[in-house]
Amino acid sequence: MYFCHSGSPSAALKAGKAFQTRMILSQRYIRIWLLSGIVLVCTMVIIGGITRLTGSGLSIVEWKPVTGIIPPLNAAAWQTEFDKYKEFPQYKLMNQHMTLAEFKQIYFWEYIHRLLGRLIGIAFIVPFIFFIYKRWISKKLMRALLFVFLLGGLQGFVGWYMVKSGLDKLPYVSHYRLAIHQGMALLLAVALVWIMLSLNKQRREAVPSRVLWNTSLISFVLLAVQITWGAFVAGLKAGYSYTNFPWVGDSFFPNEYLVASAPYFHNGVLIQFTHRWLGFLVLISFAVLYFLARKANILRSAAGLLLVLGGMQVVLGIFTLLMSVPIFLGVAHQFTAILLLITLIKIIHSQVYTPSNAVK
Repeated sequence: MYFCHSGSPSAALKAGKAFQTRMILSQRYIRIWLLSGIVLVCTMVIIGGITRLTGSGLSIVEWKPVTGIIPPLNAAAWQTEFDKYKEFPQYKLMNQHMTLAEFKQIYFWEYIHRLLGRLIGIAFIVPFIFFIYKRWISKKLMRALLFVFLLGGLQGFVGWYMVKSGLDKLPYVSHYRLAIHQGMALLLAVALVWIMLSLNKQRREAVPSRVLWNTSLISFVLLAVQITWGAFVAGLKAGYSYTNFPWVGDSFFPNEYLVASAPYFHNGVLIQFTHRWLGFLVLISFAVLYFLARKANILRSAAGLLLVLGGMQVVLGIFTLLMSVPIFLGVAHQFTAILLLITLIKIIHSQVYTPSNAVK
């Protein structure tokens, strides 16, 4: 039975429908906001990859979260930035013959990378304040979003912490810090995808297939490790060490001298070798996942897409290696990794949540 000020059931029914319409509309706006955030974060990761491949990451030697949004606007300002850069190892050890025009080129990508980080912050905060004002955010969603904000703020600091490692003695950032920086960015994207997918959905009492669930988790762990090793390869510049496949030089396995030349986590050849063949193990896990999904008639399309993307990723990885890591293939390889991660998260989420028409 409906109650309203006029005592009319029809008026109460209209008010109820109007409320439901507002809730559906609010969910739509929040979904668009989260989707925009996912696109921006993924773009940030791609720009970060271009920054790394072009050797631009150490061109800005100061961390100015607020005033750093303004780039050099005249010749004197550009010369000042160039002079600051000259005081650090990358210029002294690698780029002593660099001109101001060449400096502007590497400065561009690092500036765009940092600027996009600031724009992402604004794109999250402004709508968030509006949604709070409209009372569209539930307590459950609020907790999830606060985690996202915490992660985003920490990511900015980690980015500078990474850059700082290349401004000391050697002109290379720590591959550990690079992996953390990339991992946190992808964790942010995954969190946003999970939150967006969870809108207007109910949690299942149990997963549809325990075997499929376990296989999904194994695939996720393997993919996460593979992406981390990819960051190690990038940080150690190991993609340039041996560019033939499937051989490492003249043999399948790295020779004893290469194995003994450095500890494993600082040995670019061994890291690259692991990254090569771990990719095939990840692909096999995707094939098993697809077989189980098809057998159980659950998530067949998503699992099929994951397998196709996995095959593409292996091919991209091989050609990226054979062609000595050209920028366009390196970026494509990184982008496909993001697509794989998002697709796998969708598969995992669909086993935990079920669609619901109820507005939370």
